[in-house]
Amino acid sequence: MHRMANSACMPDTPLQTPSLIESDLATHQPTHPIPISLPRFVGTIACASPTATLPWNLPERRKKFRKARLDIQENVTVQIANTPALKHAANEILRSKYETQGYDTAFINDPKRLGNTRLLTLLAMQGARASGTCSLLLDHPNGSLSADHLHFDYLNELRRRGRCLIEIGQLAIESEPTNSTGRITLAALFSYIALCANYFWDHKPFIVMEVAHRHVDYWKSLGFAVLVEKTWCERVNIPCALIGLDWISGWHLLKNEWQNSFKGNRDSNLFLIAIRRFARHFIPWEDVEGIMHRMNALQDKSNF
Repeated sequence: MHRMANSACMPDTPLQTPSLIESDLATHQPTHPIPISLPRFVGTIACASPTATLPWNLPERRKKFRKARLDIQENVTVQIANTPALKHAANEILRSKYETQGYDTAFINDPKRLGNTRLLTLLAMQGARASGTCSLLLDHPNGSLSADHLHFDYLNELRRRGRCLIEIGQLAIESEPTNSTGRITLAALFSYIALCANYFWDHKPFIVMEVAHRHVDYWKSLGFAVLVEKTWCERVNIPCALIGLDWISGWHLLKNEWQNSFKGNRDSNLFLIAIRRFARHFIPWEDVEGIMHRMNALQDKSNF
């Protein structure tokens, strides 16, 4: 991992805090004015960090599974697409997957999208190849979300309730999310999204996303609710649904599974099993506190 320029005092290795497992990171976020930008991390985040040690009490099958993820050729990493080369890689996988599905891709070159400083684009790499991308858009009084085009009244009602809206969009995964390779990549991206959402904990974060109908059941299995059943998304020219996740509720469901995803929990609840299968591919829990210390929200109001 690379160190943030303004965090030279932080160690290069993740902070290993014994009490972290018993703590709720969300409660550690201080009360502060709402940031005007999503938090960034300089460098790459490994979803199977070589610095992470294998807990002594893991079953052997779990140790083998975890060790396999340390293979640098297959290890999935996440980074911010903040250079021309990384932005190009993110746009190319987005274009390739959307065109394959018959989606309109003209929006990719939209100057408004390319110049939107509230848009944070993530790029996942599997080994040396791009395996997925998604973008996050933070709601702002002087801006709007892509979903506002079709769902302005609905989203405005959430705003009136004091919710901080974060939109996931422009999501493309090399493989289907139900495929093991696709699930690993999607989980890697979502683990960073989870930390971003926690950054806004004091402001009641609410995640929204427009998805194709064939993916609705998958996202429902991970706790998302259908907010608007059926609309036509002109941006990509397909029928879609608006889904959402109250992050405060979502975090309480996810946190325990993220912490304990390798401990062989035998809970038979199908909903929790789906979340656990997803969370086992997240950033290792023991790396999370160090990563959160290195996250930084840009505060330059002149950008907005």
